[in-house]
Amino acid sequence: MVPWILVPSAPHSLVILRSSLYQILACLHGAERYLCHTETQDVPSPSLDQEFTVCSMVVIDVFGDLTIRVVQYDHRLMLNDDQEPVISQTVDFQVRRKILIAKSPVFKTMLTSSFAETKKDTVTLKGDKVTSMDIRFRTLHAVRIDHTQSVRIEEMWYLVAACDKYNLNIRDLHEWFAEWYEKMARTHPAQEVLYPLIHAKGFAAATKALAYGSTGHITESNPTEHKELHLPSRVIQQINAAKGRLRTVLHRDLFKPNERLLQVTCSCKEKTLYYYEKDLYPIEVWPLERVAQQTSIGIILSSLDMFNYKPPKEACSKYCLQDYKAIVAGAQALTRNYFDGLCLDCMDSWNRKTGYGYGLLASQQSQRK
Repeated sequence: MVPWILVPSAPHSLVILRSSLYQILACLHGAERYLCHTETQDVPSPSLDQEFTVCSMVVIDVFGDLTIRVVQYDHRLMLNDDQEPVISQTVDFQVRRKILIAKSPVFKTMLTSSFAETKKDTVTLKGDKVTSMDIRFRTLHAVRIDHTQSVRIEEMWYLVAACDKYNLNIRDLHEWFAEWYEKMARTHPAQEVLYPLIHAKGFAAATKALAYGSTGHITESNPTEHKELHLPSRVIQQINAAKGRLRTVLHRDLFKPNERLLQVTCSCKEKTLYYYEKDLYPIEVWPLERVAQQTSIGIILSSLDMFNYKPPKEACSKYCLQDYKAIVAGAQALTRNYFDGLCLDCMDSWNRKTGYGYGLLASQQSQRK
């Protein structure tokens, strides 16, 4: 009895191949996915009425000697009785055992110790995500990833979580993360991008965007069902602190003229001060303390482009005829260039996953450059 493999051919048709031709097929077509027929019979029929496993095969290494079966759950669908998650997808990955052993202490323990998996040709991983494990296996085997643009943001979260779970060196993903960031990151909210970013340039850009573009208190957004995945609180604290500092810097430089006017004795100072603040009010910059609670720093800075101050006619030349447009432009420029984002490589000893120590990612920080 020889197992058969059903391979998509022309539209709405299937070509049946004996499993002895499997590696030849893989060599010709690369790491393609195949639908595996689970029955063993002399002449299987490709009738649509037959049962097939919800399983496909991904050939990562055509000479692989190990099959990793990833069973993905759909946590949105729960069985009524035992409340166990429903299986949404099962995929077999043909990989090389020695690569997993060399790259992952977790797989090394699983495949070389007294665990049952040591003597098996197929190892089942339950609860992992197919796409994230597919990317991880490809990077471990130095196989090109051609579907970068189709990887959703939540899969990026799962990918970093998989590195934590299997103690995989996140440095292997650096180049691919950089490619994904350039193609996809800007299509997602910065709050969702922060957690999976190991790309220093992207991390700085995302934290800067949050500091300048957020209204109110900045929080993280987790697009997955696993709410235990999140940044350490001090990352969000530092972004909020940077946002507050931007407001302080802008306030200080915008109201330097006010402080100067309060120290002079001319009779026109009150009117000059009134005109200055009056011209800031219609562009929704003053009062800054109230406006900043409802508007982002970035929008406030853009609003200052409309500042068009005209001094009162009686303004004296000694104190009141200052170049207020230049003062405002200087405050704009200083605030805009004040914060370039958080430095990922400087933030050592932190881990993205709650409940774990700080060793894994902290030890890899120097390898991310």
